[in-house]
Amino acid sequence: MKKFLFILFTLFTLTGFCQISHGGTPLTFNNNLSANIPTFITPTINLQQYIDEDKITDEHKDIAWRFGVEQFVNLTLINSGVWETLPNGDKVWRLTITSPNALSINLNYNQFKLPTGATFFVFNKYQTIGSFTSENNKINGEFSTTLLKGDYVTLEYYEPANALEKGIIEVNSVVHGYRNLFDKMKAFGSSGSCNVNAICDSAFWDNETRATVILLTSGNSRFCSGALINNVPQDGTPYVLTANHCSPSTNNIFMFNYQSPSCLTSIDGNTTKTISGCSLRASNSPSDFSLVELSSIPPSNYNVFYAGWSNINIAPTKGTGIHHPVGDVKKISHDNNPLVESGYYTLGNDHWEVIDWNSGTTQGGSSGSPLFDQNHRVVGQLHGGDAACGNDAFDLYGKFSVSWANNTDTTKQLKHWLDPNNTGTTNINGYDPNGPKLNLDAVLLDVDGINMFTCNDSISPSITIRNNGSTNLTSLTINYQIDGLTLNQINWIGNLAPYAIDKISISNAFINNGAHTFKAFCSNPNSGTDQNLNNDTVIVNFKSHDQPLLTTLNLTTDNFGAETTWLIRDATGAVLYEGGGYQSVTGGQTINESICLYDSCFQFILKDSYGDGFCCATGNGSILYTEDATGDTLAINNTFNNDSIVFPFCIGTSTGINDELNESQFNIYPNPNNGTFTILNKNSKPIQITIFDVIGKLVYQSEKLQQKVINIDIHTVKKGVYFVLILNDNEKSVHRLIIN
Repeated sequence: MKKFLFILFTLFTLTGFCQISHGGTPLTFNNNLSANIPTFITPTINLQQYIDEDKITDEHKDIAWRFGVEQFVNLTLINSGVWETLPNGDKVWRLTITSPNALSINLNYNQFKLPTGATFFVFNKYQTIGSFTSENNKINGEFSTTLLKGDYVTLEYYEPANALEKGIIEVNSVVHGYRNLFDKMKAFGSSGSCNVNAICDSAFWDNETRATVILLTSGNSRFCSGALINNVPQDGTPYVLTANHCSPSTNNIFMFNYQSPSCLTSIDGNTTKTISGCSLRASNSPSDFSLVELSSIPPSNYNVFYAGWSNINIAPTKGTGIHHPVGDVKKISHDNNPLVESGYYTLGNDHWEVIDWNSGTTQGGSSGSPLFDQNHRVVGQLHGGDAACGNDAFDLYGKFSVSWANNTDTTKQLKHWLDPNNTGTTNINGYDPNGPKLNLDAVLLDVDGINMFTCNDSISPSITIRNNGSTNLTSLTINYQIDGLTLNQINWIGNLAPYAIDKISISNAFINNGAHTFKAFCSNPNSGTDQNLNNDTVIVNFKSHDQPLLTTLNLTTDNFGAETTWLIRDATGAVLYEGGGYQSVTGGQTINESICLYDSCFQFILKDSYGDGFCCATGNGSILYTEDATGDTLAINNTFNNDSIVFPFCIGTSTGINDELNESQFNIYPNPNNGTFTILNKNSKPIQITIFDVIGKLVYQSEKLQQKVINIDIHTVKKGVYFVLILNDNEKSVHRLIIN
């Protein structure tokens, strides 16, 4: 499962992040108030039990990432603290709360109601948050204040003498932060090094990045991610989509636009834009979604965006995740290959599976984050998965299409809330409450339909455009060229409202053998000048081969074919092909697929999302992958019972050995084997046996041997493909050897 043994760092500035506060300074700082403030000390916590639990739960992305322990109290204006009356009759109440050895403290209030003119602050020597006023009162009476560095906080409540009613403040829990969230000491490490700052893709993903939020959950002691999401009326109702397992509650805190302003170097972002409180509208466990409505509409200076969505159950051709791994600044991850259907480690098709991220990954704290399709529309939210920096593992997102209306109960579906007038809308673009910033801004959003490797002599790409301007887009010039040669133009005419998209298909763009660059860019929106040139160009690099080597994959699944996926990487590690997410049927399913490759070395990677392979408790699966021209076995297995297995192989002449193949006098059996095998020397002439791995490294060499039957034992080497070189005075023979 997902590893998130990482600590947040550089998360909060010295001013903290606050809930639509109203500024000002506590009276404690500049009035002659008494220095004697009563202190409430929380009980000492045995943190070891929580640390031991974290070692287990940090391995599971479907459990929100914990940073603190909630301790329940009952502290009110009546039973705690001290009141002082000022010379003018106004009153001030103060209380200090200490949680010994805490690295941070945040508070939850089950009653919070301030009269007009009153103010409330929470502060210590590091930070001050507030003031909070009657404008922060909520219908349900709850409230919460966010993390302050250190092991103590002081509460100050000011009430004017002419207040029409008495204020009510009741603290019902103190969250003792035991993971270091402030210092750049990296006590448990930061988010994984392969993560990419969201700002790096701001030219094309700025809107969706502005929609993604981080939220405190589980008594405000854990972190998750989520996204502001549009509704069909596009009226700015502040809905946030997150994961059901994040267990959002009415006093949660939501923070907007916490991201690094730098791409290559992570720099702490702005943490002042938050909202406290929400109402739970709908949730359901099969697709692991929750929809909440924020207690307040984000102010215009929060610069938020409401993400578009699609409830169509068609596999996206690409996937992009935007998220807060371990509560870090916002990150972005891309899968440039089609998503596949899956269950959540079990039978079903209620999730989208990212087989392998092309860039970035996810971690704990990413839970609930949005998955966008190639049209920048939300199609799911993160449930869990095993993907991490340095592996080829998967991630699983609960399908938006399943969450939409698979349950007739309106508290267990999205449709009732996002399409309240039952219009039947199947997809919708995003909504910006502040409106587009530019008049003319056409975006060349995506180029699709070009595989990283193709055996054909032509490609048929499609180009997606979006109107990011405030004026309807009615005309646009679309330019494209291959390898910097002939510039082709398409004069597009239409009528796109702000944030609407359109797709233009190109057929039969001819290519030669080798590496290529497809470049597309747009210009002349509405016969004018585009005011943002940073989002006009998309470049796709790919390879073609006009002398392909065909291979054939024969795959039989177990009873749970939805768990089975595979991919092929080239020598550079790039993913050339992906497949999987097959039907789950009793007795399994057999798939025969022809795959075009070329003269080189590759890796075939077989994966199982449940982690039990295809053998043998739930059926008897198998794989046989062969080269058509030679009949050579490239991968074979019928005992796979883990989460993944890797088969390195080479085809064509890319063995790394200069040889003359003559296999008539020698046989190897069994092949494949477990590292113990026999070489049959048919004419009993003296031979020398040398074994190399796929990169030419020597793993075994014998003296000259003359016997007819020669037993070899190299069972200690890694599983994979090897090459056996057999030499005698007159012959040289190379054989492929598969050890599994």
